[in-house]
Amino acid sequence: MWGRRRRRYVKDYETSLFRPRRRESRAKTFFKWVLLVGLVAAGVFWFQETPQLTDRVLQHLPVPHTLVSLQVEINGKRERLPAGAERTVHPQDRLKVVRVETDGWIRWGLKLAAGEQPWPEGPDASLTLKELLPAEEFESPVTVPLRVRWFDRELGSVCFTAKLGAKDWLQKAASAGSPDEKARYLEQALAEDPGNALARTQLASLYAEQGRLAEAEKLYGEILQMGRSRPVLERLVDVYKKQKKHDAVLKTYLELLRLTDDPAVFESLLTYLNKNLSPKNALVFLEKNLQEVPARYRGPWHLVRAELASRQKRWGEAASAYESALKAGVQDPNIHYNLSVVKAKTGDLRSAAADLEKYLQANPTDEANRMKLAALYERLGERDKARTIYQQVIEKNPKQKTALVRLVALLDKAGDRKEQLKAYEMLSALEPGNAVVHFNRALLSYELEQWEKAEEAFEKAAKLEPANPEPLRYLLALYQKRKDAEGQVRILRRLIELDKDNLSLYDTLFVLYDQAKNYDAIVEIFEKAAQQHPQVAAFHQYVLYGALKKGDQKKALRSLEKLSRLLPKEVKYLRQAARIHESLGQYEEALEKTKRILDVSPGDEEAKQDYLRLKLLLLGSKKTGFFYCNERSLVV
Repeated sequence: MWGRRRRRYVKDYETSLFRPRRRESRAKTFFKWVLLVGLVAAGVFWFQETPQLTDRVLQHLPVPHTLVSLQVEINGKRERLPAGAERTVHPQDRLKVVRVETDGWIRWGLKLAAGEQPWPEGPDASLTLKELLPAEEFESPVTVPLRVRWFDRELGSVCFTAKLGAKDWLQKAASAGSPDEKARYLEQALAEDPGNALARTQLASLYAEQGRLAEAEKLYGEILQMGRSRPVLERLVDVYKKQKKHDAVLKTYLELLRLTDDPAVFESLLTYLNKNLSPKNALVFLEKNLQEVPARYRGPWHLVRAELASRQKRWGEAASAYESALKAGVQDPNIHYNLSVVKAKTGDLRSAAADLEKYLQANPTDEANRMKLAALYERLGERDKARTIYQQVIEKNPKQKTALVRLVALLDKAGDRKEQLKAYEMLSALEPGNAVVHFNRALLSYELEQWEKAEEAFEKAAKLEPANPEPLRYLLALYQKRKDAEGQVRILRRLIELDKDNLSLYDTLFVLYDQAKNYDAIVEIFEKAAQQHPQVAAFHQYVLYGALKKGDQKKALRSLEKLSRLLPKEVKYLRQAARIHESLGQYEEALEKTKRILDVSPGDEEAKQDYLRLKLLLLGSKKTGFFYCNERSLVV
């Protein structure tokens, strides 16, 4: 049967529905075809005009049920697109539908529509999406479904998405009215054609003009990967200068020098070096990049190094000179300080620390260099010595915040929580407005089970950072430990303000209010929550609970109505609403709710009995004399 095995049919078919057993004349064959097609056409039109006809009957007829594919020409190039396919085109691409392939062989009644607009008919009919949507600028991709219908039946569709190309975006950028608009168009051009050097160069220049230096730097770097050029390197130098990336400026100058071999570039490099780098850093740069300099410039390069070395001394030469001075009997303790600096620069930290200790023996009040000595021991991994020095500094100057911060870090690594808490208490006294300090102090108190200190510190942290939920969560845990219901409620309400989507907070708050029998608060809180989250059934259930506990049946009815709409298959809400209406003497409303129960659950025996009883109640209320009534208890 046709309904069991479906075949694909295109516009042209060659085989008959019935295979003749013997050869007949052409006139008889033609007559049979005409008769058959006429009968099928009459049946199809009758089916379309007969609303009672079901899809099951149509499945047995050779009419189109599903789109198989569309054969289209895009700018004259033919393609076959299966049903449901999506094809990206340019807004000016000309589209022509060549053939519609369905699973039925009847052709009449097939119609094409682009979105809600009919597709032009005719063998040569064609259209562009720009012609279809003349007001559309296509700055964002626009998808238009080409839908195929058979009479009023949707068979399927093929979607065409119109997107502008890189050339279009470049043209828009050329005529843009503002730099931001131009940048946006150039970004779109690059997105369509990442290899477009023109768009990349224009966008990098525009970024540089707008002060978007990091983005300009990135783009110029990508351009240079495609090929080195003097203009691009010079623009990159300007970008690095604006960002004060001195090392990058100098390296780019070197690259430019290798590319151009221009003496003016070499002079610019040296001018920038002397102006922006310290003599030490300048020497380091010159030594490090000696091999990068073209051969003809290495002589001047060494002259510059020699000048800097003679003015500031090289570190090795400086160390040797300082040691020679000491051997000669110079008693100036500052030599030990300078030796410490020089040896620290060379990486000999142990010798640097020893020299700095000798300096401090002569200058015991020099707090800044005592801090440097502690830092040296930290770098050497000798944490106990560093800790002792920091404690000595703090003992003499309790307001030394840097020493306290470093001491805290060392105590943390050592795992000494009690001493760390003492340091944090001193630090919090120096920085009463530092929320992080109070929070860390609170955590330490919490870990040491010093609950009162932890609560006080968490309260300060929460006050300083009211938008941070972490201190509040710890406070909630503390109040739960000591079963402080009022404190828990206060913290929960603050947490809910910060995290309105956390349903567990609402659940905990409900339990606390229910235990306190504060049904007014339950109704107030959860009515507000239900307004913010109308689709959360639990909030309406809480409001219903509170309203019933308060005896506010009107509010309970409103909550039941919302719940019955949110959960239409839960007839218990409709049943409960019907009973409240009945208890209020609102029999018609009760009857309406009962009818809704039967609509959802036609076999509900209890609802059937309620329906008959309510009908009798309505009749009894309209007539004097006998009426029938059974009381029902309300479910809370």
